[in-house]
Amino acid sequence: MKKITKPTQYEHADYYHTYIKLVSENVGVLEQLKNNAKQIETLILSLTEHQLTTAYAKDKWSIKDIVQHIIDCERVFLYRAMRFARNDKSAQPFFDENEFAKAAKASSLPIKKLLKEYKTARQATLAFFDNQNADTLKRAGIAGNTMTTVRAIAWIICGHELHHWNVINEKYL
Repeated sequence: MKKITKPTQYEHADYYHTYIKLVSENVGVLEQLKNNAKQIETLILSLTEHQLTTAYAKDKWSIKDIVQHIIDCERVFLYRAMRFARNDKSAQPFFDENEFAKAAKASSLPIKKLLKEYKTARQATLAFFDNQNADTLKRAGIAGNTMTTVRAIAWIICGHELHHWNVINEKYL
């Protein structure tokens, strides 16, 4: 798998630094995304339906909701990366993650279907980033009013997922 160097602080919104710092610099970001997917699938399949569909507090998401959120965000981020990689200068808008979660109704989905969607999204992400060259990874566009590079998006996807798995480990398990 391709090695994608860590983005500088100027390649993404400050908000994403909290995610990027969770990504190991010792393991390639794509390799880490690949490994995360295997570990997450194993963990998810070990949980009961009650664990998967129960939120830890009122107005919080269930684990299934979080998995769907990770999938949705990965797709949005990957779409942005593709647009930027293709030199599209159109600003990419914000999206409302809470509205996405409400509309997805992930808790009603069988976990195997949700995991299939997760793995499919991850395969698309890995294939896309593995096909980018060094120049393309440096290309940038506007996402949510902030300049973001293609390579930063790879790190954001990975860090975002790690953030949510830390929440699951701390609050749900």
